[in-house]
Amino acid sequence: MHREINIPVAPARPAPHRSPADPRAPDRYAERCCRLAREIVSLAENVAMEEIVRPSRSPVPICRARHIAMYLAHVAFQAPLMVIAQDFGRDRTTVAHAVRRVEDQRDEPDFDARLCRLERLAAACGALAKGGEIEDEEI
Repeated sequence: MHREINIPVAPARPAPHRSPADPRAPDRYAERCCRLAREIVSLAENVAMEEIVRPSRSPVPICRARHIAMYLAHVAFQAPLMVIAQDFGRDRTTVAHAVRRVEDQRDEPDFDARLCRLERLAAACGALAKGGEIEDEEI
């Protein structure tokens, strides 16, 4: 004999409206910083912007450029990993992995010097974007 069990299911609730002050609301500043990080790395690494955001796997130079852009967005611009992940079309854990990979490469003096320069440039751009001023030594 088969007995049917009825389990009550709560009706689906619509997604709550999020105000701009809500920390879960889209972070437009962080999204712009992600774009700026991609632009900086695209120019510095001579990799097209379209390649950096391509959703599929990429050759090593493009993958490295993407990792550096994610690193700059997180470290220099202080963008949250979740925002970076959404902006780059990746998972949050993928972004965290990219940041760790770049940090591990900093043991190479040439790479570290180049990355320091990119970080200074990104930090100066971030300061200007927030309406601040920069000193000549900062770049």
